[in-house]
Amino acid sequence: MRRAKPLAAMFVISVGSVMFLSACKEAEAPSHEPTVTITPAPTTSAQEAITVDEPQPGDEVIVPLTVKGTAGVFEGTVIVAVERADGTRTFCKTFTTAGEAAPGRGSFESQIAFPPPSEALDARVRVYSESPKDGSVQDLVTIPIVVSPDQPDIVVASPLCGDEVTSPITVTGTASVFEAALVVVVKDASGQELARANVLASEGAPARGTFSADLTFSLPDAPQNGTIEAFSDSPRDGSVINLFSVPVTLAP
Repeated sequence: MRRAKPLAAMFVISVGSVMFLSACKEAEAPSHEPTVTITPAPTTSAQEAITVDEPQPGDEVIVPLTVKGTAGVFEGTVIVAVERADGTRTFCKTFTTAGEAAPGRGSFESQIAFPPPSEALDARVRVYSESPKDGSVQDLVTIPIVVSPDQPDIVVASPLCGDEVTSPITVTGTASVFEAALVVVVKDASGQELARANVLASEGAPARGTFSADLTFSLPDAPQNGTIEAFSDSPRDGSVINLFSVPVTLAP
């Protein structure tokens, strides 16, 4: 009987060890529960109200410069401005109309003309719409550019973009055109021609000369948007070439 006690104890210990090891194995056994993977729904971003295709950021541009893009804005009205890069000076600000107004979307194009700088200049193009509630800027797109000092064939030096002008008006500038001949016109808000003058610059191409033209026009009582255009006629087919168009306010 004295020998049985150690054997019984060893039996109890062995059984306990087996139970312990079995419990450990069960604890270490990998779980076979299915895992659930959640895939987020794809996100889509709405197209910006205004996109600018031309110019592209960093482009070096020659005046007059062309701004093109698409817009879905109130009444299709798009404001285009060219400023110094730091915003301290606006060279020209005008507006154009997209081919379709919001909620649709249409293309727009605008030419901006101002006397070129004497050397390459860091600038920016700002394209935006105005709130119909309070006129604040919205949908703004800003494009950094460099304005080249290269002179186009015709430059209108006066009046400048945005000036208010009255009749009679004196238009001055420089030109390098065939036989020194160019045309200067005044147009109203609808594009109707109000006055025209055939002008000779002081020198013809390839030289560059100065020109001056006096034009008289009449308007209704209220001021309105208008343009001063200077261009030459193609010696080949008489079509308009070298157009330099300056947006102004015409006052009676």
